[in-house]
Amino acid sequence: MKKEYSTVSNVIEEMTTYFSKLNNEHQEKLQNYKAKLFEINIKLDELVKTQNVYSLNVDYRRNIFSPINFEPEESEKEAEIRNQISSLQAQRDKYEYAISEESIYIKSIDKRIKNLNDSKNALSSIMKELDKQRELVHQKDVIIEADKLKEQKRQLELKTNDLKDEEKVKKHLENILMISNYDDTYLSTMLDKKIRNVIEENNLKLDNAKGYIYGTPGRSKVILDEITASQKNMLQVIGNQLDKMNYDFDDELPIKDMLKDFIDEEKAKHRNINYDYSMDGAIHTPYYTRYITLNTLLNIFFDNIYKHSKASDISFKVREEENTLFFEIKDNGIGIPEDYLEKTQWYSGIKRAKELLFMISGKLEIKNDNGTIVKFSFKYE
Repeated sequence: MKKEYSTVSNVIEEMTTYFSKLNNEHQEKLQNYKAKLFEINIKLDELVKTQNVYSLNVDYRRNIFSPINFEPEESEKEAEIRNQISSLQAQRDKYEYAISEESIYIKSIDKRIKNLNDSKNALSSIMKELDKQRELVHQKDVIIEADKLKEQKRQLELKTNDLKDEEKVKKHLENILMISNYDDTYLSTMLDKKIRNVIEENNLKLDNAKGYIYGTPGRSKVILDEITASQKNMLQVIGNQLDKMNYDFDDELPIKDMLKDFIDEEKAKHRNINYDYSMDGAIHTPYYTRYITLNTLLNIFFDNIYKHSKASDISFKVREEENTLFFEIKDNGIGIPEDYLEKTQWYSGIKRAKELLFMISGKLEIKNDNGTIVKFSFKYE
C-alpha cells in the first residue's frame, strides 16, 4: 500500500509542480501585460494633454466682413496626435483583453492546484486511518482469548480483503480523475494555442491586408491565402478534438454496422495494412455507455498498433456469449514489453483503456504471440 501511495503522491507532486510552474509563467505574462498597459495609459494621458493644448491654440475667429463661415481646421500636428491616440487606445484594448484572459486562466490553474493539494491531503488521511485500523486490529489480536482467535483471524482476513478491494477502487478513481484533469488541460492548451492564438494572428493579418489591398493587392492576396490555410488547419484541429470526444458518434447504429464501418474506415486510411475481420453469429447492440466506450477503446487499440507495432496485418474478431461481448485484436508487429503497464505513462492509451473497462466492469488481457494480442470483454447491459 505504501508503494501505491508513494506512486500516487509522486504523481500529484509532479502535477502540482507542473501547474505551479505554469501559474508562474502566466503570472509573469500578466504582470508584463499590466506594465505595458500602464505605460500606454501614461502615454495616452500625455497625448491627450498635448492635444488639448493644440486645441486651445487654434484661432476660431471669423472675418466679420466675409460672408463665408470658416470652420476651424485641424492642424497637421493635431491630426498626428489624434492618430497616435487612436493607435494607443487600440493597444490598450488589446492588453486589457489579454489581462482578462490571463486572469481567468490563472484562476483555473489555481483551482487545479487546490484540487491536487486536497487530493494529497485526502490520501494522507486515508493512510493514517488505515494505519490506525491496522494498529487496532493488532492490539485486539494480542489480547483476545485463544478460543476466539481463529474466528477473529477469519474476520480480519475478510476485512483486509475489503480494504484491498476499496484501495483498488480508489486507485482506479484516482487514475480516472488524473486522466480527466490531463484531458482538460490538454484541451485548454489546444484551444489556446491552436485556436485563439491563430484567430488573433489572423485578425492582425486582416488588418495588414486592409492596408495592402489598394496599394499592393498581390501582398493582400498572399496574406488572405495564409489566413485561409490557417483557418483550414483550425478546422482540422477542431475536427480531431470532436472525434476524440465522440461528438459525431451515432449510438443508434446497429453494432454490426458500426464495427463494419469502423474497419472500412481504417482500411481506407491505412491501405498498406491487411485487415482480417470476422463476427460470430448474432451480436446485440450494447447500452449507450458501453457502446460509446467501445468506440473509444477501438480507437485506442488501433492507434497503438499504427504508432508502435509496425504491423502489416491486423486480425479483428467479435463474438457474443452469455450476454457478454468478446473482442480480439491481433497484429504481426514487434510486440509489447511484458512490463508495459509499469513503463507507460499514467495518461497513455493503455492506461485509459484499463480505466474505461473498469468503469463498465469489463476485462482486459494483452500478451505477445508473434505480435500483440489484445482481448477485452464486457456485458452489453
